Amino acid sequence: MNNCVLLEEQLIKKSQQKRRTSPSNFKVRFFVLTKSKLAYFEHRHGKKRTLKGSIELSRIKCVEIVKSDITIPCHYKYPFQVLHDNYLLYVFAPNRESRQRWVFTLKEETRNNNNLVPKYHPNFWIDGKWRCCAQTEKLAAGCIEYDPTKNATVRFIPPCRKH
Repeated sequence: MNNCVLLEEQLIKKSQQKRRTSPSNFKVRFFVLTKSKLAYFEHRHGKKRTLKGSIELSRIKCVEIVKSDITIPCHYKYPFQVLHDNYLLYVFAPNRESRQRWVFTLKEETRNNNNLVPKYHPNFWIDGKWRCCAQTEKLAAGCIEYDPTKNATVRFIPPCRKH
């Protein structure tokens, strides 16, 4: 049951810049959400998908839509964020409906996690500060209350498929 596929779609992810010298870039990845993890793959035409990263759902602390007035530098213009461990994954969906589906489903699957944050940052971390509150510490407590049940009711529950 844990490898039941809830959602899968091609999305764009921003590099998580886990090292200070990591470049900021955007990559097209094929995302697969199961009951236990969010995984993303590199997919080249005619080749087998290569796993590039995965996040255990139990380690997710927050899933929320990113609200920003900046120009989105990739061709998918609907960002959402996944805070896990001490990392922030920005994912960009091709349209509003896709983003809603991902955020709703991820929130539904993680709303009972023990490590959820009480507050989150609704805007991007850019140029060494949060655009929402200007804090300069990347791991600073958020500035808006996080409600894991808000917008988490999935109207359509995707069929379960084995992955």
